[in-house]
This record gives sequence, C-alpha cells and structure tokens, in this order.
Amino acid sequence: MKNTTRLFLFLPVIITGIFLSAGCSKDEDEPGSFYMRFDANGNKVEYVNQLGLTAGFAQNENMYVGTISGWNDASSSMGLLLYDSEPIKEGTMSGYKVSDGAVVGVLLAYREKETGIVFSSGASIDFDGTVTITEMNDNIVKGTFHGKVVATGQQDILITDGSFQVKRVLN
Repeated sequence: MKNTTRLFLFLPVIITGIFLSAGCSKDEDEPGSFYMRFDANGNKVEYVNQLGLTAGFAQNENMYVGTISGWNDASSSMGLLLYDSEPIKEGTMSGYKVSDGAVVGVLLAYREKETGIVFSSGASIDFDGTVTITEMNDNIVKGTFHGKVVATGQQDILITDGSFQVKRVLN
C-alpha cells in the first residue's frame, strides 16, 4: 500500500517530466521569464529551463490536483504537488491528510543532482511542506515554498527560500 501511495503521489511529476523532456533542445536552457529557486541545506538551486518550469491543474471526482515543477535536465528536479477537495487557488497550503475521502495538502519531491536520490516531504509520518501561491492566472503561477524532505537512509534536506514563477499549462 505504501509503495502504491508513493507511485500515485509521484506520477504527476514523472508524467510531466517525460512529456516536457521530449521537446527540449539546448537553446531552451537559456534564462527567461520563468524560474524556480530554493536553498537545499544552504546550497542554492536554480532551474531556468523554460520548458521545465510548468504548473498544471486537474480534477478527478472530489479531488483537485496541482503540479508545479522545475528542472533543467534529468539530473535534478523539484515537484510541488498540491491536493485539495476544492479547486486550487491563490493562498497557502501545508501539511498532508485525508479529509472527506480526498487527500488535502502538499508534498515536495526533490531529486538531488549529486546522488539522483528522490527526497520527499511525505516519506515519513511528519509531513513538512508549505506552498503559497501568490498569483495565478491563465499564463503564470507564482509563489513560494519551503519544507523538509527526507529519504530512507539519507540526511534530511531542509528546503528554504523557495520561489517560483512558472508557465501555466491549461487543460
């Protein structure tokens, strides 16, 4: 059950990454108006690949899902997964729980460049992730994030000073 839940949680990030990486070329790594930045245990991480900076939102019955992703290449990525029983909108979301049959909260999923290990804010009992959407329209999603991500047998990574401005992909 635990592995099935993890697959369900990471599936939006994996699908988005595969879809977007198919169309990438070298010129797309140049800086533009979209970005995702944060500190991982004090080390600055910045994604500027314009095709790797997206946000998408969907609904499945009584559950709304948002995926905000950033990456430059396949070696490192950050996914902000938002779940709610109502449409996702501007504001702050944190924690992670099941409420009225729907998952509500935030998961951070970070693939570290040096090791390739995927760390998650939802890999333990103590879910620790916060995402604030400060602006959302048909073109962009902008905001901040922070939290602690963990992986079995690894030192925890504290994600601080996270900010993003990504292209909204409309469905």
